[in-house]
This record gives sequence, C-alpha cells and structure tokens, in this order.
Amino acid sequence: MSRMPAVTVRPLETRRIAEAVDLVCARLPELPRAEAAMPFESPELFPLLVRHTAHDEDDHLVGVGLLQRPGFAPPDRCGLRLVVARDVEGSGVGSALRASLLPLVPGTIARLGTGVFDDDERSLAVARHWGFEIEKHGIESSLDLTELAPSSPLPPGVTLDEVPDLGFADRDAVEHMLRASQTNPEAALGFVMSLEAFSTMLTADEEPVCVVARVDGVPAGITFGGVQSGALSIAYSGVDPAYRGRGIMRAVKERAHVVAARLGARVSNTTNEEANVGIRRINADLGYVVRSGVYRMVQEHRQA
Repeated sequence: MSRMPAVTVRPLETRRIAEAVDLVCARLPELPRAEAAMPFESPELFPLLVRHTAHDEDDHLVGVGLLQRPGFAPPDRCGLRLVVARDVEGSGVGSALRASLLPLVPGTIARLGTGVFDDDERSLAVARHWGFEIEKHGIESSLDLTELAPSSPLPPGVTLDEVPDLGFADRDAVEHMLRASQTNPEAALGFVMSLEAFSTMLTADEEPVCVVARVDGVPAGITFGGVQSGALSIAYSGVDPAYRGRGIMRAVKERAHVVAARLGARVSNTTNEEANVGIRRINADLGYVVRSGVYRMVQEHRQA
C-alpha cells in the first residue's frame, strides 16, 4: 500500500484539464481518449457535471473524481467516477475524492452508477466495498475501417438514407421507429434514446453519422454515432421489431462504416450488453473484435 502524508481535493482548474485527461488515459488505457476527455473538454454535454481533482503535498495531480449525468440518462441517476493514479492506489485518494463529491449529489438523484473494466479485480473490489453491485456487462468491440469489405446487397424494398443533421421530413415516423426499436437491456434501465437525445450527444469536434433504413419508404432501422480523432463511436443501432430478420441491421451498420471512413475514421467502436446476443452476433459477422468488457454498476443513493 502506498503512503501519502496529505491529500488536497479541490474543483478542477481549467489550466489542469490536460493533466486530468492524461491521468485518466494513463490509468485506463482501454478507454478511447475521446471518451476519456469528454467530461473535461465538452462539459456542455452533461446537464450535471462536478469535477474534482486530488493533489499530493507537492501539488502533483494524483486523482480525478466526477459526478456526471449525460442528457440521455434517467433523471434520477448520475455517474460517480473515481480515477486514481496507479502508483498511489490504496492511499486514500479515492476515498477523499468520493467524500468530496457525495455531498454534492442533487436531491433528485436516487441511484449512482459507475463502471469498472472486467479485468480490473482491484477496482471491482473497491466498488463493491463502497456498495456498488454489477447491473450489466457491456462488451466493447472494434472494427478496422481501413479495408472495408464490399457492402451486402440491400434486402428487397430497403433503401438507406444518410441524414447527419437529423433533418427528417417524416420526423414523427422516424421517432416512432426509434422508440419501437429499443428492446435493448439499456432501455429497460431507463437509458431511452430519442432524436432530441441524439442531437445533444456529440461534441463540437465530432462529425455526426446517421443512417436510416426504410422499407417501401417506411422507417425501419437506424444507426447513429459520431466520428472524432479517426474513430467512429456508435451511440445506438436498432431495428423496429416489425422489420427484423431481413438483414436491415447489417445494412445500416455497413453504410455507417462507409460514411465514417469517408469522414476519415479508421476504426469503429461500439458497446453492447453481453446478453444482447442478436446485435453481438451481427457485429461478429461484420468483423468486429472484442476489445474489452465493462461492468456497469449501480447503488441506491439516499441523501445523508
């Protein structure tokens, strides 16, 4: 166990944002840098965001703590993320950050969420010690976009529209399809997507990618994400149950890959719940390779 004579926790200073991002990336190398940087460089995406840093007696940054709720999250839930430099783990830095953040949780919040990579047994034990329990197991996978195979022939009656600005003439019909498509485990937990939510999910530096499949003109499936720093991050993919079994999911994802490559993406990243075997099978057929897994954890929160 490391020893630290003194730890000071204070709100993140703007001049130390780059340091904070570097610390998170160094401790969590599996996390794409764009994702790690989001709460630091794009705070406008989070209706609730509190950022604290921990410093040793020489003012070296040794930990970062975040309270964060993105716009698409349930209103009674927010994330609590604590990242501690590996060489000072076990010295009380995480506890100090947690103690500084918990009193700032709004009274409307009933659940706290966090995430732990599934091969990080120490962090999993710490999260459980603090009262978090595993809720879901997300599987993160990636596809090389530098040598894309030719797209599959479109199913009969299917057309694909590229609509990065979400400017649909039949917006209500697309919204209806999007709602109907959400039979995924995340939606059951309250993480429900909408076109309005999509419009608030990307940073100013991300290029939006949105592909909608139609069957005889009727919206049937959708993929949405963004390209930044050479990577496509897929936020959501779904097909209306009435149109499943026709190869539509594969078609919209293949087109999204082509669009992203056109925008300079070299890789596509996606995360799907382990139990969502349908989309994971399609991803595997498309060539996605599992990169890592994340335990999504939750605990009930009551104001002290």
